[in-house]
Amino acid sequence: MDKLSSEKLVKLLNILEKNIQDGSKLSTMLNQNNDEDEERLWRDLIMERVTKSADASLTAINIMTSPNMPKAVYIEDVIERMIQYTKFHLQNTLYPQYDPVYRVDPHGGGVVSSKAKRAKCSSHKQRVIVMLYNKVCDIVSNLSELLEIQLLTDTTILQISSMGITPFFVENVSELQLCAIRLVTAVFSKYEKHRQLILEEIFTSLARLPTTKRGLRNFRLNSDMDGEPVYIQMVTALVLQLIQCVVHLQTEKETDTPEESKESNKKVDYDVFITNSYETAMRTAQNFLSVFLKKCGSKQGEEDYRPLFENFVQDLLSTVNKPEWPAAELLLSLLGRLLVHQFSNKSTEMALRVASLDYLGTVAARLRKDSVSSKMDQKSIDRILKQAPAGNDEIQQLQKTLLDYLEENAETDPSLLFSRKFYIAQWFRDTTLETEKAMKSQNQKEEDAAEKKHYAKEVEITGEIMQKAENRKKFLRTILQAAPSQFSTLKMNSDTVDYDDGCLIVRYLASMRPFAQSFDIYLTQILRVLGENAIAVRTKAMKCLSEVVAVDPSILGRLDMQRGVHGRLMDNSTSVREAAVELLGRFVLCRPELAEQYYEMLIERILDTGISVRKRVIKILRDICLEQPTFPKITEMCVKMIRRVNDEEGIKKLVHETFQKLWFTPTPSHDKEAMTRKILNITDVVAACRDTGYDWFEQLLTNLLKTEEETSCKPVKKACTQIVDNLVEHILKYEESLADSDNKGINTNCLVACITTLYLFSKIRPQLMVKHAMTMQPYLTTKCNTQSDFLVICNVAKILELVVPLMEHPSEAFLVTIEEDLMKLIIKYGMTVVQHCVSCLGAVVNKVTHNYKFVWACFNRYYGALAKLKAQHQEDPNSPIVTANKPALLRSLFTVGALCRHFDFDQEEFKGNSKVDIKEKVLELLLYFTKHSEEEVQTKAIIGLGFICIQHPSLMFEQEVKNMYNNILFDKNASVNLKILVLKNLQTYLQEEDTRMQEADKEWKKMAKKEDLKEMGDISSGMSSSIMQLYLKQVLEAFFYAQSSVRHFALNVIALTLNQGLIHPVQCVPYLIAMGTDPEPSMRNKADQQLVEIDKKYTGFIHMKAVAGMKMSYQVQQAIRGNTKEIVRGFRQDESPIALCSHLFTMVRGNRQHRRAFLTSLLNLFDDSAKTEVNMLLYVADNLAYFPYQTQEEPLFIMHHIDITLSVSGNNLLQSFKESLVKGNKKEKKPCTEEDSDNEAEVHKPRRGRKRVNSEYDSDDDDDDDDDDDVESVMKFLPADPAPLVEFANASQGILLLLVLKQHLKNLCGFSDSKIQKYSPNESAKIYDKTINRKMGIHFTPKQTLEFLRSDMSNIEFTEDVRRNIVRQYLDFKLLMEHLDPDEEDEEGEASASTNARNKAITSLLGGGSPKESPKNNAAETEEEESEGEDKGGGGTPGPSRRSKRLSDSAEVSSQDNETVDVTDVIAIRCPKYKDRPQIAKVVQKTNNGFSVQWMAGSYSGTWAEAKRRDGRKLVPWVDTIKESDIIYKKIVLTSANKLTTKVVQTLRSLYAAKDGTSS
Repeated sequence: MDKLSSEKLVKLLNILEKNIQDGSKLSTMLNQNNDEDEERLWRDLIMERVTKSADASLTAINIMTSPNMPKAVYIEDVIERMIQYTKFHLQNTLYPQYDPVYRVDPHGGGVVSSKAKRAKCSSHKQRVIVMLYNKVCDIVSNLSELLEIQLLTDTTILQISSMGITPFFVENVSELQLCAIRLVTAVFSKYEKHRQLILEEIFTSLARLPTTKRGLRNFRLNSDMDGEPVYIQMVTALVLQLIQCVVHLQTEKETDTPEESKESNKKVDYDVFITNSYETAMRTAQNFLSVFLKKCGSKQGEEDYRPLFENFVQDLLSTVNKPEWPAAELLLSLLGRLLVHQFSNKSTEMALRVASLDYLGTVAARLRKDSVSSKMDQKSIDRILKQAPAGNDEIQQLQKTLLDYLEENAETDPSLLFSRKFYIAQWFRDTTLETEKAMKSQNQKEEDAAEKKHYAKEVEITGEIMQKAENRKKFLRTILQAAPSQFSTLKMNSDTVDYDDGCLIVRYLASMRPFAQSFDIYLTQILRVLGENAIAVRTKAMKCLSEVVAVDPSILGRLDMQRGVHGRLMDNSTSVREAAVELLGRFVLCRPELAEQYYEMLIERILDTGISVRKRVIKILRDICLEQPTFPKITEMCVKMIRRVNDEEGIKKLVHETFQKLWFTPTPSHDKEAMTRKILNITDVVAACRDTGYDWFEQLLTNLLKTEEETSCKPVKKACTQIVDNLVEHILKYEESLADSDNKGINTNCLVACITTLYLFSKIRPQLMVKHAMTMQPYLTTKCNTQSDFLVICNVAKILELVVPLMEHPSEAFLVTIEEDLMKLIIKYGMTVVQHCVSCLGAVVNKVTHNYKFVWACFNRYYGALAKLKAQHQEDPNSPIVTANKPALLRSLFTVGALCRHFDFDQEEFKGNSKVDIKEKVLELLLYFTKHSEEEVQTKAIIGLGFICIQHPSLMFEQEVKNMYNNILFDKNASVNLKILVLKNLQTYLQEEDTRMQEADKEWKKMAKKEDLKEMGDISSGMSSSIMQLYLKQVLEAFFYAQSSVRHFALNVIALTLNQGLIHPVQCVPYLIAMGTDPEPSMRNKADQQLVEIDKKYTGFIHMKAVAGMKMSYQVQQAIRGNTKEIVRGFRQDESPIALCSHLFTMVRGNRQHRRAFLTSLLNLFDDSAKTEVNMLLYVADNLAYFPYQTQEEPLFIMHHIDITLSVSGNNLLQSFKESLVKGNKKEKKPCTEEDSDNEAEVHKPRRGRKRVNSEYDSDDDDDDDDDDDVESVMKFLPADPAPLVEFANASQGILLLLVLKQHLKNLCGFSDSKIQKYSPNESAKIYDKTINRKMGIHFTPKQTLEFLRSDMSNIEFTEDVRRNIVRQYLDFKLLMEHLDPDEEDEEGEASASTNARNKAITSLLGGGSPKESPKNNAAETEEEESEGEDKGGGGTPGPSRRSKRLSDSAEVSSQDNETVDVTDVIAIRCPKYKDRPQIAKVVQKTNNGFSVQWMAGSYSGTWAEAKRRDGRKLVPWVDTIKESDIIYKKIVLTSANKLTTKVVQTLRSLYAAKDGTSS
C-alpha cells in the first residue's frame, strides 16, 4: 500500500467515507405492521447497504493500519465516521440480536425484567447478521492497531472508549469483547487523562453485568493441558489488563538526552520513573476496588452489587499466580488491606462490614490452601534452574526464565508484553523498597550505640543486601535495554519452560511478596472481631474461620484460634454458636486423632437452647459415628442423640435418619464384623441407658416402624429381624464361652444388656421374638446369686409374657414347664421377681393354657395364711408367734395383691359356685393390715391394695380406702414412703388404664365397620375421671413437699391425668408453672412439656394463670428449702444465671398483649399498697432480671413502668413516713408574733428564720424538709411505736429492688438514659423489635434487700441502733428520690454530665453494683446506640463509701478556683454562723474584705427565692456580709423553675460533706 501516492489514498478514503455514511444511520429493525414479503424485501435492501458500509469501513481502516503509511492518510472525518457507524450498529443492530435485554418492544409493551427477557430469547441468528458481527469485530480490533500507530483527538478517543466498554455488559458477544479488551487497553495505556472516565463508565454499567451462570464467564484462561479449562468474566479480564497496561518502561533510547547527563543521575531518574509508573498502576487498582466495594453496602433499589463483587473476587483467585496476570496478585493484596479496614471500622454500615468479612474469609482460605499445597514443589524449581541460563542468583535466573517465556509467547498474545512490563516494574520496585528498608534499619542501629558488638556485622549484612539489590536492578536494566532482535539469541530455553512451569515460577516468586505472607494478619484481624457486639459480624467471622479450617485443620492448633473458638461456643447468639460448632465439626472430621480433644466441648452443645446448634451437633456426631466406627465415645454419643428423640420436629427427624443409617439399615449377610459391631453398639447404648430409663429407645423404634407401616419396602423391619436373630445367636455363643471358661455361674452385665435389648424389641414388636421363645425359657431357671441374675429372670419373664400368647400351637410340655418355673419363682424370690412372674403367669394362663385351678390353689394358700395371721394378730398383737410370722405376712400381702391384679377370682372358673365375694374379703384383709403398727407391714398392705384396685377400680370409691389415701397425702406428718406409695398406686392405675384404652382402641379399629357406636359404652374413662376428681386436690398439694421423690410421683400422676384428659387443665396450670422451677431438670422439663401441650390446645390458659403460677412457684421454693432461714432467690446458676420462671416467660412473650399484662401484674406487686412480703419481691425481681428477653421492647417496657411506679409509690412512702413523725416539739415554736423583730434572727439558721417569717409561700411541709436532712434531727421526732418504722423499712425495699432492677437491665442491654426516656409503650412495636445485645457477666445483686432479709426485721428487738439504721435508710431513700427526677431543663452540655453524676449517685446509694458492673460495662452497645452520643449512664463503682464518692466529685470544683465573682452571681456559701445546708445567696456588691450578699430560701430539691426578714413591721430582703473564703461554689445557674440542677446538688452535697467532715 505504501507504494501508492498519498493523493490517491486520500481520494480513495474520501469515497469510502461517503459509502460508510450511507449505512451509518440505517435501522435494520422494521415495524411488524407491513406484510411479510414486503418487509423481507425492505430488510434485504437495507442490510445490503449496511454491509456495503461495513466493507467500506474495513477497507478504510485496513489502509490506515498498513505499514509505513503517510500522515495524510489519517483523516479525522473518516475515522470519526467509521466509529459512528460501528457504534450505531452495535447499539441498534447487533446487541438487540444477540442479547434480548437490548430489544425494544415496538408495541410499547410493559417493562420486562432482564432475566425474563433472557430466558425467553431464541438463539437463532440470520446469516447476514453473523456476517455483519464478524466485520464489526474486525473493525474494532483494527481500531486498536490504529491507536498504536496514530495519536487521535480527545473527542474521538471519548467515542472509542465508550464504544469499547459497552460490549462487556452484553451477553453472547464474547468475540467482540475480546477485541474490545484490546481496544480499551490501548486507550487506557496511552491516554492518561481518559483513565478515570473509562473506570467511571465501567462502574456505571456494572449493574448490567450478567449474573446467570450461563453467560457469566467467557474468557478462557490458559490452563494445564489435562486440567479442566478455567473461565473468568470478560470484565475481570478487562480490569486486569487495564491495570497491567498502565505500567510504562522507558527504553535506553527514550532516556538518552542530547547532552549526556551523568550516569548516576540518569540511573536514579530511571529508577524513579519505573517505580512511579508501577505506583500509578497500584493507585488505579486501589481506586477501582474501593469504589466497587463501596457499592456492596446495602441494596440500592433493584441493584445488588454483592454477587458481582463475589464473582470478581472468585475471578481474581482463579487468575492469581498465572504468568499472564500479574495484576491479580496486586489486586488481591490491596483488596485484603481494604477489606480489613472496612470490617474493622465500626462506623461502616453493617451490610458492608459483613460482606467484607465474607470476602476476606474467601481470600484467607485461598491463601492458606496455596501455602499448604505449595510447600513448594522444590524439585520442579531445581529442574527449571538447571535448564536456566547460568547465574549465581536463583531469583534472578527464575525472573529471566519467566520473562523469556512471556517474550516468546507475546507473538501469539500481544497483551503478554504488558504483563512482562508489569513484572519488571514490580520487581524493580520491590528491590528499591528492600534497599530502603535495609538503610532504615541500619540508621536506627547507628543511633543505638548500645549494640556496638553487633554493629559491624549489621553493616556487613546491609552491605550485602544493597549489593544484591543493585545487581538485580542492573540485570533488569539490561533486559530492558536488549533490543528485540537480540532476544532470539537469548531464547535458548524456549521449549524448556511450559505453562505449568511458568505458573510454578510465578508462585515461587510471589511467595516472597507481601500478599503471600499476609495470611497471619488476616487471621488475626478476623479473630479480633470475634469479640464484636454485632451478632452478624461475629457469625460471619466464625464462618470465615470455618472456611480456613476446612482448608487447613492444623490452624486450630494455634492458641489464638483455640481461644477464639472456645469463647464463641458460649456466645449468647445462636447463630454464632452454630458457626463455632460447625467449625469444630469440620475440624474433628478432618482430623480424627484430635476428635477426643474437642469432643467434650461439642457434646455439651447438644443441649444448647438454639435448635440450629443442636441440629448441627447431631449431624457432626452422626458423621463421626459413620466415619470413625471405632471411636471410643460412640456409645455416649448415641445415648445423647437418642435422648433428643422427643425434641422439636426437625431434630426428631434428624435423629430418626441418623439411627436409621447407623442401626436400622439391613447389613449385608456376609459382613459379620459390621453386624457384631452394630449389636455391641446397641447393647452398650441400652446398658448405658439403664439408670435413666429406656423411653427414648422405645420411642425411636416405635417411630421408625410407624413411618414404614404404609410402605411396601420395610428396611427397618428387616434390620430389626436381623438384629434380634443375631442378638440371640450372640447370647448363645456368649453362654458357650462362659461354660468353657472356669468362672461358671458368673453372669456379667453383657448378658443383661443383650436380654434387655431383646425385651425392648419384644415390647415394640413381639412378633420378632416368637421363634426364639423356646430358646428364652431355660433362662427362667437361672440360679440367682447377683443383681444381674435377677434382671435376667425379670426380663425373660417380660419377654415370654409378650411372646407366648402370639405363638401358634406351642407344645404342652413347653407351657407346663413355663407354668412350673414361674410358680417356683413366685414362691421363692422377692418382690420384683414375684411381680413380673405373676404378670407372665397371668398372660400364659388367661390367654393360652386356661389352667385356672393351678392359680386358684396358689391363691388359696396365701389367702388362707393371711386370714390366719389376721386372727392371730387380733388375739394378741405382741405375741412371739406374730413376730416370727412377719416375713410370711409380708410375702402373703404382696403375693395376694399381685395375684388379684392379674386374675379376677370372682369368676366362676376360679371359685366355682361359691357365693363369697372374694374381692371384698381380700379388701377387708388388706385394709386391716394398713392399720398395723409397723410401717413395713403397712407398706406391703398398701401395695397389695393398689394391685387389687387395678383389677377392680370401683374399690377406690370405698369410704375407707378414700379416707386412708387422702389422710396419708394430706397429713404433713405422715411417712414419706407411704405418701409415695399412694401416689405410685394412682400412677400405676392410670398407666394400666392407658394401656387398656390403647388395646381397646386397636380392637375397635379392627371391628369398627361392624360395630355400632351406640353400643360402645366408654365406662372405664368415666371411672378414672371420677377417681382423679376425688384425689386431685391432695395430689396437687403434694407439690409443696421438700422431698423430691414425692413431688416426682405427684407430677407423674398429674401428667398422666392430663394426657388422658380426665380433668379440666386450667386448675393444674399454676401448679405446673410452680413445678417448672423445680431444682431437678427432669421434673422441670416434664412440667414445661405439660404446659406446652395445654397451650397448644387452649391458648390463653397459661397467661390467665401466669401470675398465680409465679406466686405458687415461690411457695414451692419455700417448701423445698423447708424451715431453714435461707433467702429464696428467683434464679438458678447454670453457665449463666437463668430465671426460674424463664420457660413461663417464653410461653407468654409471643403475644405482645399477654406479655405486657403479665409484666405489669408482676411490677404491680412492688406497689406499696400491694403489701407483698419482701422475699417474694426479691424472688420476682430476680426473675424479671434474668428473663430471656429477646427484643429491646421487653426490658424497655419494664423500665418505663418502673419509672411510673417509683414516682408514685416512692413519694407516697416518704409522705407517710413524715406523717408518722411526732411533730409536737416543733409545733410549740411555730407561732410567731410581730414583736420577734429583734436581731436574734441572726443567730437562728437563716432558712428556718426566713421560713418562719415568710410563711406566705412556704407550706409547713417544707418545714419538715429542713429538719430531716440529718440523722439526729429525725431521731428526735421518731414515734415510740415501731410499727410505722417497720412498715416503712419493708415498703421501701420494693422501691429499692425496682431501682436496682432498672439499673441491672440498663447495664445488661447497654441502654442509654435518653433511649429509656424516649421509649413510649404506645409507639409501633417495630421500632423496638431489634434484638438485644446482652452483656456477659452482669449480675443482679440487690445488696440492701439481701441485708434487710438477713437482719429479719419483723422479729428483731427495737434498739436505738435499729431505729438509727431505719432513719439512715429513710434519708438515703429520700436522697434517692431526689436524684431520680432528671432535670429536663438541663442545658445540652450539662445534660450528659448530670446524667452521669446522677447515675453514679444512684448506684452508690444502692450500695454499688458488683465489680463487674463498672461504668465501662455500661457503654451503649446496641448498634443504633453507638451513634446516640456518649450520654451513657453508669453502673456502680465498686467499693468506696458514699462519702469518698462524694469527695471524688469535688475534683471538678478545683477548676472553679480561677473563676471571678461578679455582682448578681448566685453562689453557694459555707458560713460558720449558720447550720443550713445548702446556703445559697446572690452577690449584691463587692466590699473591702469580702462581699455583700442577699440570702435565698429553698432546699436541695425545692425552688429558690429571695429570703426576707422582718424589720419592724415590714419584710425586707435579708442581706449579709461574708468573707471570700466562705464561698465554696461560684456561678450557680438555676433551672427555669428556679431549682438547682442535679449536677450542682451532687457537687454541693460532696463539698459540704467534705468541709463539715474536716471541721469536726
